[in-house]
Amino acid sequence: MLYAEIDQFNPLQYADFKPTNIMDKWIISKLNTVVKKVDSKLEQYDITSAAILIENFTDELSNWYVRRNRERFWAQELNDEKIGAYCTLYRVLTTLVKIAAPFVPFMADEIYQNLVVGLDKNEPESVHLCLWPNAKENEIDLKLETEMDLAYKIVKLGRGARNIANIKNRQPLSKMLISIDTLPEYYADIVKEELNVKEIDLGAEMSDYVNFEIKPNLPVLGKEYGKLIPKIKQAISEKNQMDLANTVKNGGIEYIEIEDTQIALNADNLLVTMQGKEGFAFSGEGEIGVVLDTTISPALKEEGFVREILSKVQNMRKDKGFEVLDNINLYVAGNAMLEEVIKKNEELIKHDTLAVNVLYNENKSSYTETNINGENLNIDVEVVK
Repeated sequence: MLYAEIDQFNPLQYADFKPTNIMDKWIISKLNTVVKKVDSKLEQYDITSAAILIENFTDELSNWYVRRNRERFWAQELNDEKIGAYCTLYRVLTTLVKIAAPFVPFMADEIYQNLVVGLDKNEPESVHLCLWPNAKENEIDLKLETEMDLAYKIVKLGRGARNIANIKNRQPLSKMLISIDTLPEYYADIVKEELNVKEIDLGAEMSDYVNFEIKPNLPVLGKEYGKLIPKIKQAISEKNQMDLANTVKNGGIEYIEIEDTQIALNADNLLVTMQGKEGFAFSGEGEIGVVLDTTISPALKEEGFVREILSKVQNMRKDKGFEVLDNINLYVAGNAMLEEVIKKNEELIKHDTLAVNVLYNENKSSYTETNINGENLNIDVEVVK
């Protein structure tokens, strides 16, 4: 809540706030769903399942809601979008600590003390004296939750594909191909932004971009159908490899008939390997497959340099203990190519790092040598008094 403190934001002044942003509606819906499910699990004494629900929700709150709303929290003006983000996050956190209190009593109460007690003198002095929250059915939107969960799943698969290709998320890519046919524009835009891709193609045929290798698990199939293995291999090769791979990976069964013998193919007796073809990276789960075009053009490479420079400068600000709103002078030296990239994108870099000036090849002893996507660059920052 660092930015809320800077803005001296008091959520109690917005008690009648109603969410209008889709992300706010989604996390409020998820919150009520989780409250409802945790309550039900605890009534059944299913403590482990209740704890997992809270853990998964906390992950989505941190790694999805907060990530997706950073620009709203960072906005310089306290506008309606920023107020909405603050109010939503405050409500979610103050409700979450109440259902988490039986599981992490000391941590939950410390968060409660920081968020509630110091702000609202009318509330109980401990989270353990609060009433258990009730789920608000009218705020639950299962369709919204399903759509957002799909977008989140696609993003996680895309991150996996990037990891496979060893390409940082800060390096823009031209295209992402997804096996599903439909994805509302709002969620497609989220996926593009989160995965740093310029374009999304839906309904892509994965077999055009992925090599599938499906072969018998010989210790299993060979033991029962030893003499039929050559014909089993042939029958497998004649199947649609994408469909067969999805079937067995989803726990399904595909039947083939060899010499009047019906053989069930499943995840236990088949070995399935899926790998992106040259220039592509693949990741899949269940019926959803995603492919990233890993070809990086000169323009994309330059944009990747800029994003990496921004990251390094922001980390340097943090490491030197600068305040969030401190203006700085940015010094760079030692790499003519990167200096040209910085000059070309100077206004963007100054805006995002709060740099008043960018100075080139100054004689300084305090430079830090940094690696920018394989290129060395000397960087230094100082607060402008």
